[in-house]
Amino acid sequence: MHARAVGSIGLGLAILVASCGGGGGGAATPSTAAASAAPKATCAAKKITIAVPVTPPNVVHLTPYVADAFGYFKDENLTVELVRFDGGVGSLRASASGAIDLAGTSTEPVVDAIANGADVKIIYTYAPLVDVSFAVGPGIKSMADLKGKKMGVQEPGGFADVMTRIVLKKAGLDPAKDVTFVTTTTAGRVQALATGTTDTAVLHIDQIKTVQKQTPTITVLANMWEVLTDYQYSVYIVPTQVLKDDPATPECIIRALMRANRAMYDSANRQKIIDLGVTQTKEAADVVADTFDTLVKAKAWPQNEGLLKANIEGTIASEKGFGKITKDLKFDDVTDLTIVKKVVDQLGRVKDFPY
Repeated sequence: MHARAVGSIGLGLAILVASCGGGGGGAATPSTAAASAAPKATCAAKKITIAVPVTPPNVVHLTPYVADAFGYFKDENLTVELVRFDGGVGSLRASASGAIDLAGTSTEPVVDAIANGADVKIIYTYAPLVDVSFAVGPGIKSMADLKGKKMGVQEPGGFADVMTRIVLKKAGLDPAKDVTFVTTTTAGRVQALATGTTDTAVLHIDQIKTVQKQTPTITVLANMWEVLTDYQYSVYIVPTQVLKDDPATPECIIRALMRANRAMYDSANRQKIIDLGVTQTKEAADVVADTFDTLVKAKAWPQNEGLLKANIEGTIASEKGFGKITKDLKFDDVTDLTIVKKVVDQLGRVKDFPY
């Protein structure tokens, strides 16, 4: 079975355990193969900017916040400004303009942009696997019930928009004729669903927990990790020219981020990360704690390269199937793993971890 499918099943089982009351602490630090002698780039003291695509972040988005709070950026001589955007499309545009040193985003807008000539590359990820559910308001019990309803999305071409269209395709509904798309803010999508401004929303695990506390009649129509296989959720990107002119800076950044992703799995860090999550997400402590434990069990954060060929090419195939792109793109057309492979060699590969 492909690692992506294994991750999806793990996520589904972890959520089932969490919903039945099995909280548990974070896992112990996995064993790591010995680091190689791969030379480390050294960055001169400088300020960098990282685009984060969700405001406020959900628990799954905490990687750069952990890297900052745990001093990993400081270890690389970097002072980091986390520039917040309301979605991945804005983050992508900032990166393509050269205004950002590293941008986090969902994969779909990157694939679309590269197909249309944008000179950027995927170099790492903060969360490879899809962790969202398609939530619906009262009265929607089946896919057929979506006809005539208001679909809540953040931005055309963004992650929620794509997830919604995937559900509509599965339901046999025409996005242009059978439903209405309603734009919300990232922060407002939970409230929009709870108040009936929208009938649907694509929500992360912690958002589902939060909205069901407020409005128990909201239910999950589909868990997207069960709908999708071979699909990449998030990526980090940089302009291709940066990789030629200044590869040291993205190397230093990725090294800090990889240490943060690995820190998620050390049970000694659990409470500190949960406290940080409460501050950043603005969610209740029990929601953050339950979500964090679920994501750790599901192996939501990468420990090695985090970019699987089948996942990236599966996302490309999905975008092509929707007619968003016509160009035949392959894994090597959109990624450059030179730096992340080097960093894995430096830090040592985490054994028995698929990504």
